[in-house]
Amino acid sequence: MALVVAVIGGPAPGSATAALVENVAERLELEGHTTVLISPADLPPAALIAGDSADPQIRSAIELIEQADGVVVATPIFQASYSGLLKTFLDVLPPGALAGKVALPLANGGSRAHLLAVDYTLRPVLSALGCPQVGPGAFVLDTDIVRHSCGVGLTGASESRVAAVCRQFAHALALIPDQTSVRSSDRSLF
Repeated sequence: MALVVAVIGGPAPGSATAALVENVAERLELEGHTTVLISPADLPPAALIAGDSADPQIRSAIELIEQADGVVVATPIFQASYSGLLKTFLDVLPPGALAGKVALPLANGGSRAHLLAVDYTLRPVLSALGCPQVGPGAFVLDTDIVRHSCGVGLTGASESRVAAVCRQFAHALALIPDQTSVRSSDRSLF
């Protein structure tokens, strides 16, 4: 099956964004996909801010993205946009880094006022990085993300919305004929 890299754009360990990504990764793994998590907060800050793509840890993160068939990009919404940490990480990626991949944009926040953040912030930046297949994403209220002893759950409308976008994303990944071959960037799977 496919290799999916999930980028946790939240600056705080154990954040609602990290929990959302854990939930989505679990769903994708149940579909048979391999999921690897990247947290830019764990990368060397000086190298990240300087855009030092030669730093070994940053180079490893970039190589994971390059090897991936799909990318999940999740961020908390701050001041009506994605996090500065996520922006800094995305700026380190080379032009066209997401060419030939499918992407699932996710955002979380404290207010329904940010419902459109996925469409007006994440979708354009993923497209600018060359991703031809940015699927429908989801915005999740922080209050709908619940940690349990056995994992992370979602409540309310967020549960069905995230389940639907994960199914669509998993379906798009399954349509990739050969996970190791070069994929056509003009094919639309969503």
